[in-house]
Amino acid sequence: MRRKLLIAFGIFVALGLGAFAWLWFAPCGMGGCAPVSDLNKYQSEGTQLFDSRGKSMGTLAGGSRHVVPLDSLPDYLPKAVLAVEDRRFYSHGGVDWKRFMGALFRNVKAGGVEEGGSTITMQLARNLFPNQLNYRERSFRRKILEVRVARQIERAFSKDKIMELYLNHIYLGEGAYGVDAAAQTYFGKPAHDLTLAEAALIGGLPQSPSRINPRENRQAARTRRNLVLREMAKSGFITEADAREATDTPVRVARRRKAAGQQGSYFQERVRRELEDLVGPELRGSGLKVYTTLDPVAQKASEEEVARQADAIEAGQFGSYRHPTYPEAKGEQEEGVTTYLQGFAVVMEAETGAVRALVGGRDYEDSQFDRVYQGLRQPGSAFKPFVYLTGLEQSVQPTTRFNDAPVTIQIAGGRPWQPKNYTGRYDGPITVRDALTRSKNTVTVQLAQQVGMGAVIQTAREMGIRTPIGSNPSTALGSSEVRPIELVGAYAAFANGGSVPTPYVIERVEDTEGEVLYRAEPRSARVIEPAAAFVLTSMLRDVVDRGTGTPVRGAGFRGAAAGKTGTTNGATDIWFVGYTPDLVGAVWFGMDKPQTIVPGASGGTIAAPVWGRIMSRVYRNRRAPAAWAPPRGVAAETVDRATGIPVQAGCPAKGPTYTEYFVGSAPAPGMCDAGQYAGMAMDTAWMDEETGAYSTDPYPDYTPRSYNPDTVGLGDLRERGIVFPELEERRRRGDTLTAPLPGSVENPAPAPRTTPSYPSYPAPAPPPPSRPRRETPPPRTREPARPPEPTPEPAVEPAPAEPRNEPRVLGTPVTPPDSTGAGRR
Repeated sequence: MRRKLLIAFGIFVALGLGAFAWLWFAPCGMGGCAPVSDLNKYQSEGTQLFDSRGKSMGTLAGGSRHVVPLDSLPDYLPKAVLAVEDRRFYSHGGVDWKRFMGALFRNVKAGGVEEGGSTITMQLARNLFPNQLNYRERSFRRKILEVRVARQIERAFSKDKIMELYLNHIYLGEGAYGVDAAAQTYFGKPAHDLTLAEAALIGGLPQSPSRINPRENRQAARTRRNLVLREMAKSGFITEADAREATDTPVRVARRRKAAGQQGSYFQERVRRELEDLVGPELRGSGLKVYTTLDPVAQKASEEEVARQADAIEAGQFGSYRHPTYPEAKGEQEEGVTTYLQGFAVVMEAETGAVRALVGGRDYEDSQFDRVYQGLRQPGSAFKPFVYLTGLEQSVQPTTRFNDAPVTIQIAGGRPWQPKNYTGRYDGPITVRDALTRSKNTVTVQLAQQVGMGAVIQTAREMGIRTPIGSNPSTALGSSEVRPIELVGAYAAFANGGSVPTPYVIERVEDTEGEVLYRAEPRSARVIEPAAAFVLTSMLRDVVDRGTGTPVRGAGFRGAAAGKTGTTNGATDIWFVGYTPDLVGAVWFGMDKPQTIVPGASGGTIAAPVWGRIMSRVYRNRRAPAAWAPPRGVAAETVDRATGIPVQAGCPAKGPTYTEYFVGSAPAPGMCDAGQYAGMAMDTAWMDEETGAYSTDPYPDYTPRSYNPDTVGLGDLRERGIVFPELEERRRRGDTLTAPLPGSVENPAPAPRTTPSYPSYPAPAPPPPSRPRRETPPPRTREPARPPEPTPEPAVEPAPAEPRNEPRVLGTPVTPPDSTGAGRR
């Protein structure tokens, strides 16, 4: 046995010596070599970007490299790198064998490559020769080849030249290659002007430039910088006193510079971030071709429409604007944020998550903060769909009625909380459908209390909301901050039948030879049942067609659409999040430091028209999809619009009827005559329940003198300085402005009435055709019903609704245009 062990050991030593001899002495003809003689003239090719149509968008790395000689740099900059990357650089021949063998032992013990042990020369080798040293291959073979190329470099160049090459070509984040480009990027100065603290920060970046980025993670950058300073002092490169002084220096970075002449700066920055996660730094400077998801039409429309509306708000067209304007305050910041009005827009494929447009703010050069991916804002009423979805999953139906009246809820400490409708108007008994359509706060809070706030929070979590969500009752009205891109992803599930997609901006990455290094594989997770998604969508279509989102129609968009407005307390956050059968998008306006934008502003008056204009422009060159079709698990019933009760034998309709949809089955017959309610009184005249803006002059008796068909949709909006140019233009042309209800035809009333009829959704076909879907992870079904959380009884019972007369209909009914979008191009 001993002899066998000695023989095995001898063979191992012989193989090791053979490998060493090959690494050190074998000619390049035997393989493993790289063209190191070209290093003196090496310059990186910038990463080329292409949009979804294959058209060039420019480069990421262009202009982000500045080659400087080693002797022009402050002495402490290369020493900062040496202290943490390769302390024995000037004493080894390309490989630090002590460090290398230690790493090799730990890798063998782990059964794979866990630790690199790379020297500066080895890092330079894999950065400059990615074709010979495949960054994706984490193996002993690649490490051996890395040593081979490092030995070539050591034989060809002096140590100072190798250090100069390294400092000029190492990737240091944000598209910066080399220490001089990094100095300009992070500190707005050339490398020869860097202080000791700044040099130490840059010297620590090679380990992980994206994670230690001082703009993204200042604490991590500070921690790494201080480690570099300690190591420099330990190695004798600087004194302990110098290290302490630099350690006490705060981390300050310069503002980013905008790449001139390139479309979609926020989008390109998002591409850069994703690229850093997808490929190693070795490849970012080797002429990559990155094909993105950007749709140039959607991007251009989003940029222009956000800018157009923001300018109009600052000009006072939507009320008294009392903040600095963009031209006045550009380039100025308070507490690190801009002081003028900001806005964002994002458009995404509902099925795949491919981002087609991204506008993270008004001016990337002035503020690189991406408000779509990085921002945290209160969504206001845009959060309400999670409450209503939870209700649908707990057998609450669209026809279920709640009393729209003041309520009191006991919160922590026994204090009473009394949510109110924005307008102070209460309509008594009202259906769940109508409450969502008109954004009724009191009904939403009552529904949330019935199903349980824990269940509502669970719904939001399952749909991709990762930010902290408070369990207090006001959360139902959108008081907890969300990340906008997560909210858009959740709405995508409503659009596509129940799956939350993962947003992405890169379709594929190719090297200089055309080899595909990465190809996107869209991912999504089924979180809700298609039946619940469809019924909620039918309710959110009403928001667009006859509720607070009607300005989408006023802006000219006629395709199938659903969505929700959002307005927070004091009109500090203004939202519209909406979707079509294939696209989902959001528009937001607000101040970086939350303040009232203009008195009375709302998601309906400000954000919804912008969404409508963007979608109108996008669908000029894109085939409009067919409207949503009822999936399995959806029941349809003819319902009396005045009462919300299904029409059955012995229970005739009292007025116009429509087709209502239910999850599972229609509710069991109950009382036939539940009484009229005023919930539909404004069917033919839009009212913004978030601001109280009627579409007619606010005469209390609604006499004929108060109605003017030429000003429907304006009324006191115009008095408040709110202007919808699209509406006025269409009125001048004599176009029909009445917004349609979604669907096809309304069922006739049993007896002639003067009340107009309305179109409704198509009845489900048995069985409905299933929509083609991509491969997704196994569906994660949710409990059809969750027991509501115990909630305290209200301290004050809501007052009973006063008797109401038959509601009047304002205006002369007209035949609305088709809104399904079926067959349109």
